[in-house]
Amino acid sequence: MREVVSQLLSAAAQFSGAVSDLVEEAREGAIKIRSNVGSGDTLTIAADGLRLLIEATDSDDNTDAAVNQLHGALIRFLEERP
Repeated sequence: MREVVSQLLSAAAQFSGAVSDLVEEAREGAIKIRSNVGSGDTLTIAADGLRLLIEATDSDDNTDAAVNQLHGALIRFLEERP
């Protein structure tokens, strides 16, 4: 149970950071290349948050092929990021 709570809090922290970046960029009125959004960092953070959420909610009896496929794609995406 403790691990699930830790994963959920980590996912929430990642999503919170990504949302903050998006709000800040929206306030600026444009996406700047050197910002977190423009550089792709925000996308990486959001993808990691989604990965953590999937792992926290995963169970041994989960047979949802779409979720498993998304999880695999997120892992591959994150492994390719610098």
